[in-house]
Parts: sequence; C-alpha cells; structure tokens
Amino acid sequence: MKKSTLVAFVALLALSVGNTTAWSQPSKETLHNKSISHINNFFPRVEGSFIGDPMPVYSDGKFDIFYLNDVRGGSDVGVHAIHLLSSANLYDYQNHSEVIPYVNDVDDPELLLGTGSIIKVGNIWHAWYTAHNENVFPVESIMHATSEDRLHWVKHPQDTILPGGNYRGNDFRDPHIVWIEEKKEYWMLITTRSNGRGVIARYSSTDLKNWEDRGVFFNNDTITSNANLECPTLVFFNGRWYLSFSDQWPLRLTQYRVAENPDGPWRKMDNYVVDGSGLYAGKLALKNDRLFVFGWIPTKAGNRDSGNIDWAGNLVVHELTADDKGQLNSILPHELLTVINDNPGPVTTLTSSKTLKTATQFGLLQSSVYPPLPKRGELSATVDVPSAGMVMSFGLTDDRVSDATLNVVFNKSKGKVYFFNAPLASIHQANAESWVNVPLDDKVELRVLVQNSIAVFYINNKAAFSTRMYSMQEKPWSISLPQNDNFHAMLKIKEMI
Repeated sequence: MKKSTLVAFVALLALSVGNTTAWSQPSKETLHNKSISHINNFFPRVEGSFIGDPMPVYSDGKFDIFYLNDVRGGSDVGVHAIHLLSSANLYDYQNHSEVIPYVNDVDDPELLLGTGSIIKVGNIWHAWYTAHNENVFPVESIMHATSEDRLHWVKHPQDTILPGGNYRGNDFRDPHIVWIEEKKEYWMLITTRSNGRGVIARYSSTDLKNWEDRGVFFNNDTITSNANLECPTLVFFNGRWYLSFSDQWPLRLTQYRVAENPDGPWRKMDNYVVDGSGLYAGKLALKNDRLFVFGWIPTKAGNRDSGNIDWAGNLVVHELTADDKGQLNSILPHELLTVINDNPGPVTTLTSSKTLKTATQFGLLQSSVYPPLPKRGELSATVDVPSAGMVMSFGLTDDRVSDATLNVVFNKSKGKVYFFNAPLASIHQANAESWVNVPLDDKVELRVLVQNSIAVFYINNKAAFSTRMYSMQEKPWSISLPQNDNFHAMLKIKEMI
C-alpha cells in the first residue's frame, strides 16, 4: 500500500517549516579536528576522532568521503556530526572537518546523526541522512540538506521523511539515493524493519523533494532474517546492478547481491562479501567505470586485542572487479599501488632470522621467524604452500610461535582465510574472529598493507581481509607450514616515509 511520507507523525517531531543554515557552536573536539588540515595514511582518521559509516562520492577528479565523526568522551551531548575527507589518490587526504552538525539539544531529532548519502545534481549537492534521538518519537527519521560547495549546508526540515505505519520508528535510517535512468526517477533505499524482519524499503521521487513509499525493496535473505541490513547502496557496474548492505548481526559482514535489472531479482553469489568482519558499513562508489567499497576497521576497547569491538575506527578502501558471472573480487586500488611505488621509502628483501619447530595440538609445524614490520608499509609475498596451508603469526614474544595469539590461517582444502585471536598451539579449539573465502593454490600471492595496529591482506588478487592486531606492533612475526613441506617464500617490505 502506498502512503504519503509527510502525514500524521509530523507534529510529533515539532519540525520547523523553514530552511536553516547547518551551523552550530563548535565543541572543543571539533576545534581540534579543524586544526588538522591533511592526513597521509593508508587507513586515515583524524587525531582525536574515529571514522564511522563513510558516504563516498566521486566528483571532479577526487573522492569526497563524508562520514560520521565519532568522538569518545566529548564535551557535547550530541554525537556523530558529518565530516568530510577528500582525496585523489586514497592516501593523501584533505580534512575539511565538520560540514553538517548535530543539534546539541536533548529534545531535537538531530541530537545524533546517522548514515546517509550525498548526490550532486547540476550544481547542487544533496545530502539525505539520518536523525536519531531516543527522547522523541519516532526515534529515527530522514533529513535533507543542500549545498553549493559541499562544505556549507542548508538544512530543510520541511522535507523530513518519517516512517509510515509499515515500518518501525526505531529503525528507519541510512538513506541511499540513486538515479535510475531507465525509470527516470530517483530511488531512496532505507534500512528499516517490517513484520519483525530487517528489510530495505524503497521510496521514489522525480525531484528529490517529494517522495513516495514503494514498499519493501529487498527482503532479508541472510542467515538471521531479523537482522537489520545497514548502509545499503545500489550501483550499476560492468553491465549489472549491485545491491550492498551490512548485516547488523550476527556476522557483521558487508554483503552484496547481483541482478540484471534494478528491481531484481537479486542473486546471492557463492562468495557474497567484500571482506571479512574486520570491515563494516561498506558502501559502494563508482569512479567512472571502476567500483570501490569504503568502510571502517573498528578499534577495540582499551586498545587491546582481547577488548570488545568498538563502533568506528579507521577508513579502509578496496577496489572491486567483477568476473564474467558477476562475482566481485576485492583488490588493492591502483591509486594506492602508484603511491607505494612512488614513495621514496626503502625496499628490503626479507630473510628469516631463524627457523623453529613449533608444537601444536594439531601437529608439528616448521616456522620461519622475521623481524618486526614497519609502522607503515607494504609487505609483498609469494609463498609456496605444497600441502594443507600456512599460518602467519604476529606479535611473537621470545620466539614462542606456539604462544602467538594473532594468527591468520590459510586453509587450502576449505578455500578460506581465517583470523584467530587465540594461541596457535590450540587454535583448532577456538572460533575464528573473521574469515573470507578465496581459492588457494600451491602459491599464495600477498600484498599486505600495514599501519600501526592494522594489517589488510590482499590475497591472490581476489580477496581483501582486514584485521586489527595491537600486539603486532614492533614484534617479530612468522610463517608456519606443516613440518614435511619444503618451505620457499619471496618476501619484500616497502617502508612508507
């Protein structure tokens, strides 16, 4: 049943009918953020802040990455203003800081801002984003703002979209706007709930102002049908349509589906993720005829490997390619390859400092130990894997490989790569923290980007695997294979300066 979007609930939000300039008195944390103009990193964040839910747009030769700025222990009651980073090469970032503020008032719908999307039409930028406040009803609604320069925004509260009776007011968020050429209309996809299921709703418009509820666009097909499907995107790439979302529980994976038409039907591929759970809230963005996914790598409580996973962290970007069936592969972006090759930092060929026998409950391994990785750099590796697979162990103490608790396991028979946060000696008794599917042959080709506690593995030019490993820093690491395998590896480190 189609419903008007601005109906009886309008009065409940006590919305202003006029346009308002998106400005507020900056907090001390925002003033600090504004003082940092540039960042150079594989996985950026502004000092004192953390990146949540990126909203990428490619325009005029650069990516503009709008995102929810997470300040922990800030001086305001409001949270998650929308900030902006921009970059042409995905390494050198300009920090534009806050562009759309929250409203620091416990009774205002915009006390907390949530994910949205930004689209440029003609010379005008449009932002549709989430307002969240548990002190009002409905808790979540969709807001609109416009800008002529993407830096200074005017809010239009009269354009607010409220959840109709078919949707849950506590879960109505993450609007994604896309122009559908064959329909000659804009679609807005919204994360919501209907009849106890997490779904993606669709609204349509011809003018980006008046929206019509078109009902459920995508019905949950994940392993837990009541999970919310967060941060959806819809793009046309390489002759097919791709729908992406992140399941809020239990796996917390950025997933995608494929269709020949924007209406579907949607196919779930054998490999339906762009990374493991080390990346969350990934959103798709096109750069001409190339496809990228932007997400965040979470921090952990107390900066400890055993800590609970936080909301927000560092930005991470993969390039995506498609095979002839439409399945996506995650690869290292060419922009970053160029940055790495052009950087004047030293390149070192690695040789093992020692070879050890490592006893585990599942068999004896031979382990080659290597010196600590740089604070920021690229490890390139080709490793022969004759039999079952291999293990890369990080954060070694006194060469005790069996005690290493940060283990990336390459399992040939299952065609999977796992990250275990458990001692290597008893790893078969533990549950993996994250995993990805990737075919593994007799050689494993790796490019690993390292930045402090982050390591992102690009495997066989097919899969990306993001990890957070605090104890990795400044400590030796190892590669282990079954004891009867003939070990051969070619390893190089490029340090970024």
